[in-house]
Amino acid sequence: MNPRRRNNWLSGFIEWTETNTAFLSIVFSWQMQEAYQRAVWLKAQGFNIRAGGPAVAMRRDFWTGIAKVSGNVDALPRHNPNATFTSRGCPRKCGFCIVPKIEGDLIELDEWPIRPIVCDNNLLACSKNHFDNVINKLKGLKKVDFNQGLDARLLTDHHANRLTEINLEIVRLAWDHISLENKIIVAIERLVGVGIPKSKIRVYVLIGFNDTPEDALYRLQTLKDFGVWPSPMRYQPLDAVRRNDHIGANWSEPQLKDYMRYWSRLYWLEHIPFEDYVCP
Repeated sequence: MNPRRRNNWLSGFIEWTETNTAFLSIVFSWQMQEAYQRAVWLKAQGFNIRAGGPAVAMRRDFWTGIAKVSGNVDALPRHNPNATFTSRGCPRKCGFCIVPKIEGDLIELDEWPIRPIVCDNNLLACSKNHFDNVINKLKGLKKVDFNQGLDARLLTDHHANRLTEINLEIVRLAWDHISLENKIIVAIERLVGVGIPKSKIRVYVLIGFNDTPEDALYRLQTLKDFGVWPSPMRYQPLDAVRRNDHIGANWSEPQLKDYMRYWSRLYWLEHIPFEDYVCP
C-alpha cells in the first residue's frame, strides 16, 4: 500500500481487488509504466484488469490487450476518503491542464458525498445556486479545503462572504500567468476584506510554462511581499514519461530546482532573500 501524504492523499497510483477483478487508478502520466507492469503481474495471477484515471483517459491505447478502460468507477475515495467532487469539467481551456481534454465543459452534479476536501476543477464557474448549496452542505465540517483552487477571476463579494461561514483550513488561488496580476491581488484583498487572514491564503504559481525565470520570480516575490505564501508548481507536460523531466524554453534545470527548493520551503527560508539563496 502506498503511504498517505498530508491531508490523507495516497501517493502514487492506487490498486484494489474485488473478487476476480483488479482495479488500477492512475492520475499522472509518469506513473503509467509502473502501473502497466503491475497490471501485467496481476493478470498473470488470474485477475481481470480495469484501469482508469486521468492518465489512462489520455492514453487509452496504452492499455490495449491488458486492461479494460471503459466503465464508471469512483476511485476518488480510495485516493482520499475525505475528498469529493460537486462538479466536473471546466469552461477554461488552459493549455497546461488535462481537465478540458478528458472531462469537457462544466457539469454541476445533483448529488455528491459531503466531504471536506472539494476537488472541483472550477467551483466558482458554477451557478450561484450550486455554490450556495455546496457551502450550506459543508457547514459543520472541519478543515474544508477547495483542493484544486478557486478561480480568482470569478471570485465575487458573495463568494468571499459565504466562505466565511465554513471552517476553512485554507483558501487556494492560482496565478498561472503574469497577466493575471490584478485579478489575483483583487481576489486576495476581497478575501482579506471579509476577515479571512492572509495566513490561510495560498496561491499556486505555475512555473516553466510559457514564462521566464524573471516573471516567475516577480509573481512569487510579489505574493511573498504581499504577505501571502506562494505554492510553486513546476509544469509537467500531459504526456510526461518522467516527472520533472521537462525544461521550459527559457529555463535551465538548475533554475527550476532552485525555484522549487526555495519557494516550497518559505517556512524555513523566508528570512533569506531568494537572490542570496540561489547559486551564482
